Amino acid sequence: MGTVFSRVLQKKIDSKKTWNEIAKEAHIGLSSWMCGVPYAHPKDEELKKIAPVLNTTFEWLKNGEGK
Repeated sequence: MGTVFSRVLQKKIDSKKTWNEIAKEAHIGLSSWMCGVPYAHPKDEELKKIAPVLNTTFEWLKNGEGK
């Protein structure tokens, strides 16, 4: 199933958007977790805002469940 970062990264690649574009559309700031820093993790609030930008659900990004 992978990590939260790997699921976000997969959807990022599918969307062909940059981290800057995703952050801007989600109205969040760029964060170190977006670079795959192993000790940095996205907050649930960030995932909830990113999910629609990446055409998926919070549940899938967080836990790999659903779409």
